[in-house]
Amino acid sequence: MVTKAGFLTTRFGGYLHREVPEEDAELSHVGPDTPCGEYLRRFWQPICSSDELKDLPHRVKILGEELVVFRDLSGAVGLLELHCPHRGASLEFGLIDAKGIRCCYHGWQFAADGTILETPGEPPHSILKDRLCHGAYPTHEYGGIVFAYMGPPDKQPSLPMYDSFVRPGYRLMPGPKYFYPCNWLQIMENVMDPAHTAFLHTIISGSQFTEEFGVMPELEFVETPVGMMYIATRRVGQNVWARMLQAVLPNLQQIAPIWETGHQEHWFSGPILSRWMCRSTTPIRCSSNSAT
Repeated sequence: MVTKAGFLTTRFGGYLHREVPEEDAELSHVGPDTPCGEYLRRFWQPICSSDELKDLPHRVKILGEELVVFRDLSGAVGLLELHCPHRGASLEFGLIDAKGIRCCYHGWQFAADGTILETPGEPPHSILKDRLCHGAYPTHEYGGIVFAYMGPPDKQPSLPMYDSFVRPGYRLMPGPKYFYPCNWLQIMENVMDPAHTAFLHTIISGSQFTEEFGVMPELEFVETPVGMMYIATRRVGQNVWARMLQAVLPNLQQIAPIWETGHQEHWFSGPILSRWMCRSTTPIRCSSNSAT
């Protein structure tokens, strides 16, 4: 998807289609000091899965920032700025130990909260480590996912507990991450567009979900206290099949099952996955019934 010019009112008017609007940077850019980036930083964002934290540091990029995440040998999870503040070496190549991570270049040691624990190579009486810290962000693990808060320290909220996390009879498990060469808003918008499912995922490509998705639904969009949802209603035989997806501000989506056909009557079964859009990488948390 690209930034495109508007509709024409003249036949064979391609020559007149020259002006392309600029990107809406206020909404699509999420780096530091951007309006949307500062907004997204007020919420907990997923960084990686717990399983990715093994014996080596894990490099990540989120909201335009290059970071390194690790679990030290005591079990603490740290999320630090990627480059050592001493000479700029990448902590991606650092050594994880019992108290934190040690830079591969000069051996400076950093705790998960950014405290500088040791500064080898400095004079014994140096007070650098006592008055300086390295950039770090708070983390929280839940359901096999590592979340981080990257906003103002004095405005840190509690990690929200969504109803999809605690549904009886369900279990939570981390899903894959996806990398898309576009901004976060394009993915957020795409999933809240049920019309494309009938064409792109069914009629044009052949059924990627179920054949019943190829019926163009009646659409209703509803504002909710936490964002918006759509209700896509289809007639399937004698049944009315209502499929709902929810967008939870600022960048979470609760996605309904993709294997349904509308032929069987059942209670609302909840989302199959919760997905956050926060960079070109899209961490996904799958919510699946323990009986399946």
